[in-house]
Amino acid sequence: MEIQKMKILGKIFVLLFFIHQNLSAQNNKKPNIIFIMTDDHSSIVPKQNDIKNQSRPFGFNGETKVHTPIIDDLAKNGMIFTRAYVSSSVCSPSRYTVLTGRYAGRSEGKVFLKQHPIGSMTRVENNVELELDRENLPRLLQKAGYKTGFVGKSHIIEHDLINQRKNWVKNGFKEYDKDADPNDKSVSEAMAYNHQKWTEIIKKYGFDYANAIYPANLKELHNDSINVHNVEWKNKAALDFIDKNKNSPFYLYYSETIPHGPAPWIKKEGKYVYGLHANPKFTGQGLKDITYSYLPTRDQILEEVKNLNKDVAHAWLRWFDHAVGAIVKKLKDEGIYENTLIVIASDHGDYNGGKTTLYEGGIKIPLMMHWPNGIKPNQTYDELVQNIDYVPTFLDLAGVDIKKKSKSLDLDGVSLKNVLDGEKKPVHEHLFFELGFARGIMTKDWKYISVRYDNQSLKKIEKGIEFIGWKGEKLKYPYYVRNAHLGNFASTNNPLYFDADQLYNLADDPRETQNIFIENKEKSAELKKLLIKYLKSFSNRPYGEFIN
Repeated sequence: MEIQKMKILGKIFVLLFFIHQNLSAQNNKKPNIIFIMTDDHSSIVPKQNDIKNQSRPFGFNGETKVHTPIIDDLAKNGMIFTRAYVSSSVCSPSRYTVLTGRYAGRSEGKVFLKQHPIGSMTRVENNVELELDRENLPRLLQKAGYKTGFVGKSHIIEHDLINQRKNWVKNGFKEYDKDADPNDKSVSEAMAYNHQKWTEIIKKYGFDYANAIYPANLKELHNDSINVHNVEWKNKAALDFIDKNKNSPFYLYYSETIPHGPAPWIKKEGKYVYGLHANPKFTGQGLKDITYSYLPTRDQILEEVKNLNKDVAHAWLRWFDHAVGAIVKKLKDEGIYENTLIVIASDHGDYNGGKTTLYEGGIKIPLMMHWPNGIKPNQTYDELVQNIDYVPTFLDLAGVDIKKKSKSLDLDGVSLKNVLDGEKKPVHEHLFFELGFARGIMTKDWKYISVRYDNQSLKKIEKGIEFIGWKGEKLKYPYYVRNAHLGNFASTNNPLYFDADQLYNLADDPRETQNIFIENKEKSAELKKLLIKYLKSFSNRPYGEFIN
């Protein structure tokens, strides 16, 4: 009996030894990094008189009508950033910044430079692309020994291809009709062929792995049937990447399509046709009959949220929450959870028409970071941070000398490593923003927004020539961006949108309802001076009377 006890104790000792060795190894090696991003998702909780049918944020943002227990638990046992922002409030430029650490106005992408040759004013919007010949985050992480993966929405390369279907065939892509049925084998095969081509293109930008790719928004697949969200398909690809690279440090860029339109809460004939009631076999790869038995069914998710008396229209958040949970479980099963940094953020907001503006509804985002080996539980950081900070932070954690790399990268952000260690001091005294014809500067309590036009627009304004808005409306001034639908929504829901100079006291007026630029000359001059400092860092890029 004693011998048997000794054998059991011996096995326990060996097991504990290996667990200790594994944890020690995790503590000493470079952390894995999983960056998970929602799309068009604000951190601001909607109020009763706000625009109807807009996205709700996560529970950790203070929203009580949603059920996101997995994400909220990660946030609670990590760090919540209460003043997180993006520098541009639309998809492509924000994603560019996430992957480069540069302001989007520094892009040298072919479409961007064609529209805005050096020497002319830039109009940052969905025209910004990653460059094949410039350093970026995944390339530098590859050099640091990381495996890199890309899952989900792109919208940061080949805009001529995604926006112009006529360019498909000459670039080797296969066509199908907009109303083609993915159940048709030939249609599905064409979609799968195109998907494979997109994965190969994305890999050229520094990724070892690419799967479950959407070249842009769902509509850029140009097919009515697959213009639906599929959380499971992307999640399976993310798990596959982890499984393939669990034995080396890795970086995963995991970009969701929800809640970008078609909004998952849209209901037709009693069904959430673009979300939880869509066909789970319809993917960006065509018809895929995949088993997702590790996740609850979509009906079970809806029933769960309903039984908890939460907002069922936003059960899509629990859908996404379960996908995050699958990632956490996989990390734990592989013994790499403790040394993995999980970041959950959004590309920008869309609260009360804030998308394509520099208002809080467009630039303020949800952000949390969770890393058992590196972040103590129950942490909040209430100072300003921005998406320019992700790249220097991740490189710093990966052991890359960012001081040496900052010149070749043109890094605009700072590392948050000390913040993750518990430092509460501000890393930014002010932030810079750019979007279309607008530029902005913000301190913790004040924001200044300027709206200036390029020479072509100014000539029309001076001659009294009206601009054509969404659905033919006549406008005295053009929208900030070329997309008239977005411009109309933003300007209609933000009455001060066209004001040339805007100053807001965020401490007293967080909803930015009162432009106090004229009566606060000293503060206006102070912030204008700060803005000029940022504008001067953009070589040969004029902007109104600020930089000629």
